[in-house]
Amino acid sequence: MKRLLCMVVALCLLVTGSAMAQPATEAAPITGQRYYPDGSDADSAVYTFRYACPQFTVQTEADEAMNAYFISLASDLGASPLPDTVTESELLPMDGYTYYTLVAYQVTANTDEYVSVLLTNRQFLGITESESWTAVVFARDGVYAGQPVSLSQAMGLEQDENAADAQNSYASGLVYGLVWQIILEQRSTLQREYFPDLTKAALENVFSPESDFYFDANGNFVFFIQAGQIASEMEGILTFPFSLAELLSAVQ
Repeated sequence: MKRLLCMVVALCLLVTGSAMAQPATEAAPITGQRYYPDGSDADSAVYTFRYACPQFTVQTEADEAMNAYFISLASDLGASPLPDTVTESELLPMDGYTYYTLVAYQVTANTDEYVSVLLTNRQFLGITESESWTAVVFARDGVYAGQPVSLSQAMGLEQDENAADAQNSYASGLVYGLVWQIILEQRSTLQREYFPDLTKAALENVFSPESDFYFDANGNFVFFIQAGQIASEMEGILTFPFSLAELLSAVQ
């Protein structure tokens, strides 16, 4: 109960402290593209790599810090090596097909408290298209202004000092319990094709709630698990949205 009261007080302080802040304003994104082989273009390339990263009109130091984060990410993307499948394979795509990697983004939430960005990576390398997600949530004000925040920080619950790693944080434990309960319910009603030998320990090995989440437009925490990790690839990327109240309801 004391832990719950502390969390509620912390959240109230965060809301009060952010009352004067303003949502970020999106600016022109950073974009780039590469073609393989060198010298080819969109029509002749065997492989196309395109990426886009967000930028924001600089109104505060937090905006400047967010921009710097994505400038660095775009630089890394632009210098990333080509997939081995492309450079080492002697098999060219069938007529009418082109191998590709497309990195895009969506600002899933933008408030006076935080900016949430979901990055999607779609690839087609000759068999089927695959997709993976990463997400980053930035604080807009307060002690973490301009910095990516973890689940514990976003909930107003700092990482437990005794936790060996992010998997063992108190906040992660709440999410693991709630997600596992949903999995058991969905598996019993055959709503999703989860692996028959899936265990909670296996779930924890492939899912890190401290980083594998974003905010949606309604302020819900949306947790995601990559395709093929705990269920059939056909199920795609799995999402588990929770309101803050639902997360707090799991507090012991």
